[in-house]
Amino acid sequence: MNYPSWTIDGLGSGWVIGLIAITHVFISHFAVGAGLFLPVTEYFARKHGRQDVLDFLRHHTRFFLILTAVFGASSGVGIWFSISLVQPAATATLIRNFVFAWGIEWMVFLVEVVSLTFYYYGWEKMKPELHQKIGWIYAITAIGSLFVINGILTFMLTPGSWLETRSFWDGFFNPTYAPSLILRILVCLALAGLWGIFQASRMDRENPLRTWLLRYSSRWLIPSYLVAGFVMFWYIEMVPAESLDAMTEGISGAGAGNLSILTRVAMLVGLMTVTIALMVLFGPYLNPTDFSTSKAVWLLVAGFVVTGAAEWSREVLRKPFVIRGFMYSNGLYYQDVEDKLKRPFLDHAPWAKLHPDVGTAMFKTQCSSCHTLHGYRALSGFLKDRDEESIYLFLTMLQQGEENPYRFIMPPVLGTEADLKALAAYLAREIEPGEPETAVAP
Repeated sequence: MNYPSWTIDGLGSGWVIGLIAITHVFISHFAVGAGLFLPVTEYFARKHGRQDVLDFLRHHTRFFLILTAVFGASSGVGIWFSISLVQPAATATLIRNFVFAWGIEWMVFLVEVVSLTFYYYGWEKMKPELHQKIGWIYAITAIGSLFVINGILTFMLTPGSWLETRSFWDGFFNPTYAPSLILRILVCLALAGLWGIFQASRMDRENPLRTWLLRYSSRWLIPSYLVAGFVMFWYIEMVPAESLDAMTEGISGAGAGNLSILTRVAMLVGLMTVTIALMVLFGPYLNPTDFSTSKAVWLLVAGFVVTGAAEWSREVLRKPFVIRGFMYSNGLYYQDVEDKLKRPFLDHAPWAKLHPDVGTAMFKTQCSSCHTLHGYRALSGFLKDRDEESIYLFLTMLQQGEENPYRFIMPPVLGTEADLKALAAYLAREIEPGEPETAVAP
């Protein structure tokens, strides 16, 4: 709360990060998986004298270079810009606590880009042995990059004993580090196969290499997806119980039709993962001659949806925190709640004073990190049947500690009685534009 707020009406500032991050994850995981796909396949082709496979790899490397080095790198920069605007306090925490890891990551990424450039331009200019070694360098650095980033991402959900020790190693090798790393590697291998299928599907159907490549690429995807299902159970076992409440409550209430949104999305991830594996098995693997490029495109779309849904689910598991047990999603430190809970809000949120009134400042600073007024997670939907007094009573409930039923999904609201009334008046006015501030709900 020591930084200015940045909001996007309708969409919500969090989804600015989400849309960029999901695209980046889809491309970057392909970069890691194909980092192994290329040198492994090159080794096979050279060992068996398959010049046709080498020609395909040279073409595939060009596509790979453009997609990962251009779109992957630019979306990575986009993530840094967006998180700095939306979550500046959390970004600063990650930089301070993992500055050594970030330094390693940027050095590894530099080696990645350089080795990939040499790998692409060296197909006709390097000796086969040297070219193969450069491919292995890229593969190792790509996995190394994932090794580092995974520690920081998993820390945000399960900081573990770091909350007490503040040790770099406790935060980095946190409870979900190992299952998440294995799970992401499997996804990387599957995406390498998925993009290989897409590239092979564009070849002439009469070309025997097309059939071979479709089946070969399928072998990268099918086993990876099958094993990933078992690793997912390990990952879930390591997630804090309170983070799984939304999912388990949805499952337990399925008979009454109370499936939570997180439960639905988690089910979507599982069902679509199985569907993709079956489509690949009965498509490019068993029936490669009947497999078309349009079907490959649909597989890519399905893969993107699964990636996005899985990343969204991981983010939701952190609610109401951005760093579990340390910082709430609106930038409020967990340790500061007791001291700041009922003090005048503007006393400890200096930038909020730039807003025209206390109600606007309260919403922009405390609520807009997750909610919009009339868009994604719209408060107009949640509070549409409440008048100003009812909204005020709801806000006071968010200050009740253990008696607050929303404490596992929403941060406590800071402020005095006057602050809460100002926020309630603002929400009543904005949710029902044109109506009196004290209008009675129907």
